[in-house]
Amino acid sequence: MHLDMRVVLSRPAYFLLFLLSLISVVARGQSMVNIHHHVTLGDAKVVLGEWQKSDSNVSIRIDKLRWYVSLPPANGGAGLEKSGGRHNNISQSKSAGKKGSQAWLLDLADSASLDQQMSRPVNNKISLLFGIDSAIQVGGVGTGALDPLRGMYWTWQTGYVQWKMEGAIRVDGVESPLELHLGGFDGVTKSQSMLSDYLIYPTTNSVIAQWDISPFLAEVVRRKKFGVMSPSPIAREYCRIIANGVSFHK
Repeated sequence: MHLDMRVVLSRPAYFLLFLLSLISVVARGQSMVNIHHHVTLGDAKVVLGEWQKSDSNVSIRIDKLRWYVSLPPANGGAGLEKSGGRHNNISQSKSAGKKGSQAWLLDLADSASLDQQMSRPVNNKISLLFGIDSAIQVGGVGTGALDPLRGMYWTWQTGYVQWKMEGAIRVDGVESPLELHLGGFDGVTKSQSMLSDYLIYPTTNSVIAQWDISPFLAEVVRRKKFGVMSPSPIAREYCRIIANGVSFHK
């Protein structure tokens, strides 16, 4: 004897299940925030490999630009377990996989890496660190975004390059190589900077982070220091100006 155990649901029951499923999908989507990083010279988008005006007598060609952002310790940057697996499946950006960190390596040559996806802050306030927290750097090499194979770990000392820019610059028609490997995590060379906090609406799931490097390049030209390859007070000052040039908007 065969017993048919199928349960027949009424139309209202089917509708209720559909509604609950839809709410679940929406809730999962709203638990994440997408940050789209743009690099500009004023209002002009930076294009790799092309000469662009940064001032009336200054032109720049950027061939490589890579940099780190991370969660500060107070917002979960410290004490997090490995974040490589699930997070990397959600986002194309290279998030850190080292215990005690959650960082993203942004690369202007990789448009997918510029779309950063992070868990929605409990207070709906986006707080990001430009660079990698000092406590993480003294712990040695990591994985994921912090893997030395990414080319952002100093080859001769502990710690990570925070901002790697390579190319050329012309000032009053005179061309010079541009090589700025900025970073440092100790004493007067500590270069990490908090970006300005940005409060989002509970329903907002996407924002733009605009990195206007015009003030930074103006300082580079003023100092005539086109090559910085190690932690130093000038690298720290450059990083501070870069961070001050970042703004968030919808």
